[in-house]
Amino acid sequence: MGRQDICFLVFIGMLQVLALARTDIEGWEMDSGELYSNVEGAYSVRFGKTEYTVWHRQPLSWQRAYEFCERYNSSLVVLNEREKIVKLQLFLVKNNFVQARVNDEEPGFIYWIGGNDLEELNKWMWIPINKPFTYTHWLVGEPTRSSSQRCVEMGDKALGRWSNSPCSFKRYFICERSFKSVRQRTEL
Repeated sequence: MGRQDICFLVFIGMLQVLALARTDIEGWEMDSGELYSNVEGAYSVRFGKTEYTVWHRQPLSWQRAYEFCERYNSSLVVLNEREKIVKLQLFLVKNNFVQARVNDEEPGFIYWIGGNDLEELNKWMWIPINKPFTYTHWLVGEPTRSSSQRCVEMGDKALGRWSNSPCSFKRYFICERSFKSVRQRTEL
């Protein structure tokens, strides 16, 4: 682990303390960064022109989660910038959406995000925007070079770090959408 990674981990730790203490952080005003429940029972937050929705009622496979987000005019979250990861992680910590897995049968608070290498082994892509990873936040030792672990999850083992897992595993997931999106929703 390099010096930059250690500094980033320290920074994340400090942000966690601030979030847990409910200290006001710039950008966390009522209309930007506050948790609100939507009709479907999920929780959402808005940062700027983007809305993030944490779906934690029923874990789904990566493909089903991807399709579910699309049905709601959104996509699985693309975490291609450090600032985006920090804001989203603060939101998850602040609202108690982060905890360790209870056992192997329970998904704990592990979330699918929009990356996989299904098109080409070890070529990690953000599927919603069809672009390769340029910024990564992998857990140490990840990604494994396994042909059975092709989808990216966030959480569980280390705060916000990514790991690759079989796409068939059921996980909670996070969708994102721009306010430019049409706000048409379909019933489950």
